[in-house]
Amino acid sequence: MDDTDEFKPSSRSQRGLDWLNFFIADVQTGFGPFVAVYLAAQHWPQGEIGLLLTVGGLTGVASQFPGGALVDALHSKRLLIGAAVALIGVGALIFAFFPATPMVFLAEVLHGCTAGVIRPALAAIALGLVGHAALSGRLGRNHRYDSLGNAATAGVMGLLGHFVAKQATFLFAAVLCIPAIWSLLRIRGREIDYATARSARDRQKPREVARLREMARSHALWIFIAGLVLFQFANASVTPLASERLGQRHGGESELVTSALVVVPQLVSALIAGWVARRAEDWGRKPLLLAGFAVLPVRALLFAWAPGPWYLVAFQGLGGLTAAMIGIMTPLVIADLARGSGRYNATLGVAGTATGIGAAVSTTASGYAAELFGYGPSFLVLGAVGLVGLALFYGWLPETRPAKRA
Repeated sequence: MDDTDEFKPSSRSQRGLDWLNFFIADVQTGFGPFVAVYLAAQHWPQGEIGLLLTVGGLTGVASQFPGGALVDALHSKRLLIGAAVALIGVGALIFAFFPATPMVFLAEVLHGCTAGVIRPALAAIALGLVGHAALSGRLGRNHRYDSLGNAATAGVMGLLGHFVAKQATFLFAAVLCIPAIWSLLRIRGREIDYATARSARDRQKPREVARLREMARSHALWIFIAGLVLFQFANASVTPLASERLGQRHGGESELVTSALVVVPQLVSALIAGWVARRAEDWGRKPLLLAGFAVLPVRALLFAWAPGPWYLVAFQGLGGLTAAMIGIMTPLVIADLARGSGRYNATLGVAGTATGIGAAVSTTASGYAAELFGYGPSFLVLGAVGLVGLALFYGWLPETRPAKRA
């Protein structure tokens, strides 16, 4: 079903997918910190900032499984991405021109709605273009352009917020939707194999799928998802929490430092994405997952004791290692575990739902914890949760790389 010779996507489609990842970037990574800085500078309480991010996260959680199932069911993955990009643009314009509390919450909901569609659809297009055998390399390429897009976007947003106006960051995000649509149109729909994009067992019968209870019997899948939940709980609040502290204590340079907090790990992630993808085939998935997990507690500990804002930027480089390893391994491991089920994107949706809950609870809990106990203890708790996840993966997660590639 996935012989590499059967998949020969054109250079135009491959480049289109590259630049689509670049311009869409990662809304949560790019927007979350700037939203926190924007609202902290306007004297929003920490708890309310955490609540806003949680509302967006919960919306994303609610969209994950339906979004993944929709991506599996529909042939036109590009249409789904186009609709999601339009919602991103509308949400960014609301932040820029209608910053009243109800409208800000509406904008965050619009951003959350895109979460269940964009990531599974990008993974489905990648799998449908190149097949299982070449998926790790394609995911590495996706991650590289995604990281570079995040770095470029965050750099420009930080400069605009510092030298022009805080609202300009959101106008820029809306403008990026135009080249994103152009890149989407460069991908040729006929080159995306529908059966492979959903990891169907039989390409002649792409709508035959495994029953949900069959998928539920996979212990490795549930261990992997549980580990991702712990990872997201520990990781999701680190950068927003640092941004809130910057907005309160170093307001004059908060946009520039926050921009650097996003740019630095994205550049590191882009630099190592290709290496991570190659090592996934040579070493297997588990060693890279463990390495990515191990960095998280170290980063949280350094953030807790950082003596100044620019030290955070240096420590944040470690986040790039984690982002590349976890970001590439997640859709790759799920492709291993869901292979032949016809439910690849729905399974991504289940994982996204669980991890979204972890991230959403994290932002609220860390916001109120910082308000009650301070930032240092909050970072230490996040690091401890990361250690628990590392132990879970080390002790119970099996290697998922197919034996024939060992």
